[in-house]
Amino acid sequence: MRETDLSGIRLQADLSDRRITADYVADALRQAIHRGDLADGAVLNQAALAAHFGVSRVPVREAMRQLQAEGLIETRAHRLAVVRGLDLERIVEIYDVRALLEGFVIERAVPHVTAEQLRRARAIDEQMRGSADHAHWLELNARFHALLYAPSGAETTLELIEQLRARGERYVRLWSRGRGLHRPAEAGEEHAAIIALVEAGDAAGARVATERHVRHTRDRLLSQGSAFAAARADAAQR
Repeated sequence: MRETDLSGIRLQADLSDRRITADYVADALRQAIHRGDLADGAVLNQAALAAHFGVSRVPVREAMRQLQAEGLIETRAHRLAVVRGLDLERIVEIYDVRALLEGFVIERAVPHVTAEQLRRARAIDEQMRGSADHAHWLELNARFHALLYAPSGAETTLELIEQLRARGERYVRLWSRGRGLHRPAEAGEEHAAIIALVEAGDAAGARVATERHVRHTRDRLLSQGSAFAAARADAAQR
């Protein structure tokens, strides 16, 4: 059994000064999975994880139960826990659902978006256009959309969007590592169009533009994923 590199699972600097809980372990693992630091199929050994965090296996087991319930890991033969992967069909579904949900919240938010929120959205978009760091660009992108969606007040939908965004962006990070999916100019134009529609009070137009924006990202990701799978299959045959 190949041992998984756990160096991508980040520990807090003050780890020795705080009580480590199952929730903390689960959060650290969840972030490592979403960042792509733990690849699909990575084996999660309880003893190795307990040593990494400096805890007993009890909170590690509880953390892994949480992640299994969220669909991020799965148990295979001999109770072996691994990071669960998604096929292209599931990823398409994630982005299609995201498009519907994000269209819904932007339409609901438009009547409540303030001039200050629009100013901040433009400032974030400007930062994105000048960012060459793909990971930083993704963080700014999440902030941009969260800012415009927040006035919707649709808390449950916003939670679902965040969960789906994290699961989809995991593959952006895994497949591109900043190559092929970094599209600041194209996304910037789409963001500008969304801002203009929101400012004009065109809720229906903002919904259409937002759904189109999410689906453009989906199409880029699918193209990259197909290329990634083909390259890996070619390497396996050599």
